[in-house]
Amino acid sequence: MSTPNIIFIMADDLGYGDIACYNPGSKIPTPNIDALARGGVRFTDAHTTSAMCSPTRYSVLTGRYAWRTRLKLGVLHHFAEPLISPRRLTIASMLKRAGYATGCIGKWHLGLGWPVKPGRKLNRRTWNALEDRNVDFARPLSAGPLDLGFDFFFGISASINMVPYCYLRGDRATALPDRPKEPCYDTDFPGALCAPDFRTEEVGPRLTAEAVGFIDRHMARSPDRPFFLYFPTASIHRPCVPPDFIKGRSKAGLRGDMVVEFDWTVGEVVAALDRHGIRDDTLILISSDNGPRPGDPLAYLEDLAAKPHGRRLAPRRLLGRKHQGIDRNHAPHYGAPWLLYGHRAAGPWRGFKTDVWDGGHRVPFVASWPGHIAPDTTCDEVLSLSDLMATFAAIVGAKLPRNAAEDSYDMLPALLAEPRAEPIREAIVHHSGGGMFAIRQGRWKLVLGKGSGGSSRTPPHRTPGQLYDLAADPAECRNLWSRHPDVVERLTGLLERYQRTGRSAPARRR
Repeated sequence: MSTPNIIFIMADDLGYGDIACYNPGSKIPTPNIDALARGGVRFTDAHTTSAMCSPTRYSVLTGRYAWRTRLKLGVLHHFAEPLISPRRLTIASMLKRAGYATGCIGKWHLGLGWPVKPGRKLNRRTWNALEDRNVDFARPLSAGPLDLGFDFFFGISASINMVPYCYLRGDRATALPDRPKEPCYDTDFPGALCAPDFRTEEVGPRLTAEAVGFIDRHMARSPDRPFFLYFPTASIHRPCVPPDFIKGRSKAGLRGDMVVEFDWTVGEVVAALDRHGIRDDTLILISSDNGPRPGDPLAYLEDLAAKPHGRRLAPRRLLGRKHQGIDRNHAPHYGAPWLLYGHRAAGPWRGFKTDVWDGGHRVPFVASWPGHIAPDTTCDEVLSLSDLMATFAAIVGAKLPRNAAEDSYDMLPALLAEPRAEPIREAIVHHSGGGMFAIRQGRWKLVLGKGSGGSSRTPPHRTPGQLYDLAADPAECRNLWSRHPDVVERLTGLLERYQRTGRSAPARRR
């Protein structure tokens, strides 16, 4: 097997039902991802390790569940300390040892070593945006992607709505945040500073240009050396402010337009590969860091109509004629009404981002590698994004030490459609934004809690937990906890073993 270039493009809050090849009823055009699916494999049972972003990103890069770290729920704060120890093996450091050039472009959100101004202190455990006054942006970071195996980094420190509002290149800011952030509807932190080259609606195109530039520079300097590009995009995360050339191209509102932007980004990366004639030599993977938000929150659009950068805009003109008569259903998520546009962002699954139910963590996963992955195929193997590390190790022939990638399974046989008598994974652990655990084995899914574990607000179950037969009840509507105490006991014991032993994947690798 030849050693391919590897590109992993991970969206922020992309849902299972957002992509047309997963949801024929989608209101969002996604031609570039659909084309990759036609040329490769589409996984139907792929999951993030958490229903929120920071813990999933930790798992992607380390092959390890983030609840084994200090991050037991939620995400990291603005100026949090790095979550990944520089002593821990990452996908980037593993592939670098195997001869790869490694690049990270996009949203990091795993903590950084921010320098502090003389005589100041930095509170790294709160959401206080005014802490940006205590950071010395003129000095380099003491810890970041370059310390974890990446040769190159360009991106933003966390979610697009989070402080600081500046780009980072390598180990420092490209420009100093020195002016108040221009209002951007309902998601900014009042009083935060912004760099002069940072505009929210331009972040997606800027990151895309940097990703294409990374490929172009690599092919100019070392075309015979394989590269790994980790590209976690800023879209689809709020605030949903698509650039003008994208605006209005979906039938699912502003959030839908941001999905279009993500699909455009995928197309730009593929076009760069085609331009250099390396498409057949590249493994491309497309997925998301967690499930979606339901749609556009009404409060968000009302604020947008009233105050778009200080200008009033009538709702009819804001939404466009094609959005009139939109579905004004209420989704029990965040306790607020949502504009859904008749679009099911999570597809057929229950719940949304932050929830322990499948809508919170079952995500699209498309893989394309011409000549190796059979075109236009589907795979129902259960996959976790923590599996990327063991899978990449198998592709490049690297051996993983016992104290690395403790929750990562080698999914190369599933990618290549090799015959297998048994599922590759013994089981998979899910984790909600609120820290609620679930474990899935075969048809059975056990939830160790009474509600969603996240933001969806529904009456809690009367039983201590929830048990679902996903083969008969994929929507997780019928709680069988009281009917199958043997299954509850068995899965509880398996989860406790995974927690106690510090690993869920086999210690021996192929």
